[in-house]
Amino acid sequence: MTRQLTTVGAGDVGTFRVASGQTIEVVNTFGGQVVDAWFFAAGDPAGFASMSHSRASLRTIRPVVGSTFVTRRREPLITLIADSSPGVHDMTMPPCDRWRYQQLGAPEHRNCADNLRSALRAEGHGDVEVLPDPLNLFQNSPIDGEGRLTFLESPAPAGSSVSLRALRDLVAHLSVCPMDIMPINGGAPRSIGVAVLDPDEAR
Repeated sequence: MTRQLTTVGAGDVGTFRVASGQTIEVVNTFGGQVVDAWFFAAGDPAGFASMSHSRASLRTIRPVVGSTFVTRRREPLITLIADSSPGVHDMTMPPCDRWRYQQLGAPEHRNCADNLRSALRAEGHGDVEVLPDPLNLFQNSPIDGEGRLTFLESPAPAGSSVSLRALRDLVAHLSVCPMDIMPINGGAPRSIGVAVLDPDEAR
């Protein structure tokens, strides 16, 4: 069976409903693209995947296949079940926002934080000031032995993907990072593909 991919454009945000047991697949269609991913329990906007609580639960800052992301109440929400990329993802960075782009000299630049706010408004949640940190899929921001962060181009090749299985009904918001000043997207953000699959469809 051929899976049907929904395209989310460069710099855009896509919202996907994923039932418990279904899998959401995120395809790095053209390669080198970072995706800011947020997961919220359906009907419970406070029940989001918390990167700080997930780091404590997993005892790592580098998710791998089998990693389960939890809420602030330490409840399992979604699990990474497959990864055909080099496995370079980030659990430490906040989303890019208007203030970050002001620092970079581009105050009107589109950003992932406002993308999420727009998606939450469309879901009826009003204006949200404080946002959870995302799971930054395919983002290459290593920490060296001195604890310093760097921002490098994503190594994810074209067509590589990750798949995450929902452990309860949830809503996923995926922001295709618009950063074109720093090198994380190779200077040119590109669209991604997304599929929501039933258990018998998931690869």
